[in-house]
Amino acid sequence: MDAVVMQLHPGAIAVTVVALASAYMVWFWALSRRLSGPPMWPLVGSLPSVVVNRKRVHDWIADNLRATGEAATYQTCILPLPFLARRQGLVTVTCNPRNLEHILRARFDNYPKGPMWQAAFHDLLGQGIFNSDGETWLLQRKTAALEFTTRTLRQAMARWANRSIKDRLWRILADHCDAAASVDLQDLLLRLTFDNICGLTFGKDPETLSPGLTENPFANAFDEATLATMQRFLFPSFLWRIKKALGIGSEHSLRKSLAVVDQFMTETIAARKATPSDDLLSRFMKKRDSNGKAFPEHVLQWIALNFLLAGRDTSSVALSWFFWTVMQRPDVERKVLLEIASVLRETRGEDTGSLAKVGLSTFMGRHAPISNPREGEALILLFNHAVDARDASHIEVYWVI
Repeated sequence: MDAVVMQLHPGAIAVTVVALASAYMVWFWALSRRLSGPPMWPLVGSLPSVVVNRKRVHDWIADNLRATGEAATYQTCILPLPFLARRQGLVTVTCNPRNLEHILRARFDNYPKGPMWQAAFHDLLGQGIFNSDGETWLLQRKTAALEFTTRTLRQAMARWANRSIKDRLWRILADHCDAAASVDLQDLLLRLTFDNICGLTFGKDPETLSPGLTENPFANAFDEATLATMQRFLFPSFLWRIKKALGIGSEHSLRKSLAVVDQFMTETIAARKATPSDDLLSRFMKKRDSNGKAFPEHVLQWIALNFLLAGRDTSSVALSWFFWTVMQRPDVERKVLLEIASVLRETRGEDTGSLAKVGLSTFMGRHAPISNPREGEALILLFNHAVDARDASHIEVYWVI
């Protein structure tokens, strides 16, 4: 009997394997027909496409959403990414305004960052406002919202912006105009917003927007650390953890960049403790956590770096989109110029040759094109966050009638 069992066992295994493989292929065929998105392959899903397009991942995502065509009733596609996605190996990508409002506002509590996002960003952002959920996020959000409404902070924001624009940006643009030379406006705006947010957050101006457009070690290190952190999302988490343990590839670059960032922040926090100012860092030093204790230095560093990330890229991208949008609409450009000219006439008479002595607050009270819902499409149609990843705490099902 034992001999017979031994002879039948390999055949039974083969039948089982074939049955399982057949069942998997049937399931895979049905899934591939149901999902709208990039091509998918057995076992690996769309991971090969992610790897191939890792240097243009934002454009690739936009291409997938655009390719769904008329079938994209909700401007949504699903990416099968095994080893990356936590729930059934599927990632839902959407750009529909109603979906965005539901996730980021109506049911914000049901869509936290999630453990995958927090683990990837922890080395750079810790438990700052962009990398935390629940009570930790709420405390920082309330504190920040309160501080940003204070008159002294708004005055500080205007002071930093006026100084950078009047003394540097206009001078650089004027030099390029005199030389009839082209200029990378997006790079200038990125430098402008970086200097402004550093001044507002630390009370320290890195002067990356200078006539020579010099490189700044802290700015470069922060950029490299952000890029290396984002690359963690393109591969399964165990891979970047192995690279981190071995200190190779992008994780080696991240470690070196974080060392520069940590040194800069340590020196900045020490300087602010010695001479407090009206910047955000000094204000958070006076605050207390939920236990009534002062924030330790590493938490202050997390808070400051999160505000730096929030105020630099978002503002520069919004401004870049604004100028690009205005270039496509000469009629809107003319309205902007007429508004500027009218303000100059009210404040300086007929001498409208320069903006150097006109305060930004003069324009703040007007319907600025960048915030006007009719004329300013930059923030409405061209959102300044490329990607915002969320993890659903509970599955929500809605019937559409």
